[in-house]
Amino acid sequence: MNNRKDFLDLLVLTNCAFFLTGAITTLLMTPGDTPLEGNLFGRLTMGISYLAVAGMLVTYRRETLIVVRRNWALAALAVLAFASSLWTDTPELSFRRCGAAAGTTLLGVALAIKLTQEEQLRLLSWMFRIIAILSLACVILLPSYGISDTPEQEWRGVFGFKNFFGSMMAVSVLIEWQLPTNSRWSKVLNRLALLLSAFLLIRSNSITPLMALVGAFVLVEIYKFATLRLRMPLYATVVASLLVVSLGFALVAPKSDSIAALLGRSTDRLTDLTGRIEIWRWVITFIQQRPILGYGYAGFWTESAAATIERAIGARMYSHNGYLDTLLTNGLLGLSLAMVFLGIGLKRALDWSAQRNSPTSLWPLAFLSFFLFYNFGECTIFMQHILWALCVAAIAGSDPALFVPETVPEDELILTTRAELPPSLPDLPESQVSA
Repeated sequence: MNNRKDFLDLLVLTNCAFFLTGAITTLLMTPGDTPLEGNLFGRLTMGISYLAVAGMLVTYRRETLIVVRRNWALAALAVLAFASSLWTDTPELSFRRCGAAAGTTLLGVALAIKLTQEEQLRLLSWMFRIIAILSLACVILLPSYGISDTPEQEWRGVFGFKNFFGSMMAVSVLIEWQLPTNSRWSKVLNRLALLLSAFLLIRSNSITPLMALVGAFVLVEIYKFATLRLRMPLYATVVASLLVVSLGFALVAPKSDSIAALLGRSTDRLTDLTGRIEIWRWVITFIQQRPILGYGYAGFWTESAAATIERAIGARMYSHNGYLDTLLTNGLLGLSLAMVFLGIGLKRALDWSAQRNSPTSLWPLAFLSFFLFYNFGECTIFMQHILWALCVAAIAGSDPALFVPETVPEDELILTTRAELPPSLPDLPESQVSA
């Protein structure tokens, strides 16, 4: 592959990933618009980006087919989502949002095929560093936009909402935590970016990404110490993790008032998870009415049932839980497919980390841990969101089948690195080998 095409492919991936974060695009929004959807510029930009990504994958037909075949649950979930537009009350909206989610999925596939995990992390680290610097500049130079007008004055940077800002800074911290540093200068930049992203995350006052980040950090560090260093069985590591979490909760619970004050929340709001528990009660009630296939993709929050919840809550709402939201949209069938895909991904991440032949061997496990925790408070499963693209990239990119020559039978798959390829092998496309 020539350098010019490499550069164009990288530009397409970067552009698509950047717009999926929602950064900057909210500056062009009019009242009532939603990021990446209600804004014509955002929709056109993402549409062109998705077409460019799809065109790129045509070049990598064999690898793309491997990803589809080896992630059948993901393919089935996408088909189900598109088919659900047949029984939803808003078929046009459902089909359009399914197309956006499918495009986001293709980005994840393209990242896994085109870039090694270390290359992905380096690309993402620079992208999020730029976002963090722009956000800090926005807070300082344009405080009327960079800081919300609520009494708490949460920071939101170059985003329209503090939750978007907080989630992106949490991902930035996660990336810098797992990013390998090969020189003194890169280590300095890494530590500065880590501190800046952590500071901005705290100033956003967004609890869900903060808790997801802490949960991922605790689980990965326990796994590194117990399983990889002490060689404890995985089930023993799980038991140890549960004990640590239980002990932490027991120590923290008596000090809930102090913790709530530290997080800028009242004790009641913290106990109620900032109103989420009431939303979940309503959502579960409506899930029981259509448990198998749900209300169709993006079909519930535009129906009269959603209006009932919004009147009870007193504001426009969404599920605030990725698993409940999947039940709403595609029922038990959709949630089952999503959990199979995520379960396969978790198994691959554990196997990948056990190889320990790469400085980024723990990245899939760290990210999937964060993703699973994050979806207890927000919705990113099969959605037009950068987290979903990174989830697909982590799961597809940790599959050994993607990194072997075409002549190797699938029942003899082994994880192959560039360093391990014997000289007798013919030159392979960059996408078939992993750092």
